[in-house]
Amino acid sequence: MAIVGEKVIKEFGNPPTRVLHALDFRIDDGEFISISGRSGSGKSTLLYIISTLDKPTQGRVLIDGRDPSLMTTAEIHRFRNTSVGFIFQFHYLLPELSALENVLLGPRNMSIWKEKRAYAMELLDTFGVADQAHKLPAQMSGGQQQRVAIARALVMNPKYIFADEPTGNLDTINGERVMGILLDINKRLKTTICLVTHEPDYAKLANREIFLSDGHIVSTADPGESAPMTTPS
Repeated sequence: MAIVGEKVIKEFGNPPTRVLHALDFRIDDGEFISISGRSGSGKSTLLYIISTLDKPTQGRVLIDGRDPSLMTTAEIHRFRNTSVGFIFQFHYLLPELSALENVLLGPRNMSIWKEKRAYAMELLDTFGVADQAHKLPAQMSGGQQQRVAIARALVMNPKYIFADEPTGNLDTINGERVMGILLDINKRLKTTICLVTHEPDYAKLANREIFLSDGHIVSTADPGESAPMTTPS
C-alpha cells in the first residue's frame, strides 16, 4: 500500500496563484520521506494535502487506494483519529491540560482513554518526560513540550506520521533528540513518516528526499548515507 499523488495541483486566491504544479509521487508503506526545498517552495502545502488537512485544486491523492476527498466527514475524522499522527513546528499543547492529558486527547475523543493511559505513560517515559506527566505546558521546556506532542501523535499507533518542521523551534540538542525519536519510530514500528524540513542534515536522514523548487518536484533521490543518530535515553 502507498500514498500516491497524481497530477496534484494547488492554487490559492482569486485570480488563482499556483503553488503546486501537477506533482506525481509515491510514498510506500514504511518509508521515511523528507520533503525539502527553500522557503515558499510548497513543502508544507504538499504535506497538508497528503495528510488530508487540505485538498488539491486539481489531481488527486490516494491513500491505500482511497481518495480522502471522497470520504464522508465521519470517515475522514475516523481516519485521522486512528491512522494519522501530526507533529508541527509549534507543539499546540492545550495550556490548561497536563502533559498526560494532552497525550490522551485523541483516545478521549474515541472514548478509549482509560485503555490508552498506560501506553501514554510508556511513551512519555520512552521520550524522557515521564516526570513531566502531571505538569502544564507552561511548566515545561520547549524540547519537553515537543516530545509530549510526539507522544500525543503516537498514542493511537498511527500508520502515518506527518511532521511539519518539528525541530524548527528547538536548539540543536533537542532537534537531534526529536529526529532520533522519529528514526526509531520508523525503524522499530515501520511507521510511514513524511517530514518537512529546511535542514539539509535532517533531510539526509530520510530513506528518500523529495526536493521542491517553486512548486515543482526537481528530485526524489536517495539522499545518501549519513552518520546514524542515537535515540534519546
